[in-house]
Amino acid sequence: MARSSRPLANRRVIAGYTQEGLAEALGVDRTTIGRWERGKQQPQPWQRPDLAHKLGITLEQLDGMLRPQSVGADVA
Repeated sequence: MARSSRPLANRRVIAGYTQEGLAEALGVDRTTIGRWERGKQQPQPWQRPDLAHKLGITLEQLDGMLRPQSVGADVA
């Protein structure tokens, strides 16, 4: 089953980041952000606190956004 992390992409936009801007802020490549958002890869555990901070959310909220979801599923 394909996975998508559209909530992560939506939160990035709400936080005012482009993929490039967030990648620069986190010290990763822009393609890494894209892989996270498409559900092809997950942020490493040591990256998650900084990612959550940059997005203005808690680690628990970030974990919820990273849970596998079916592509096309309704996301609240």
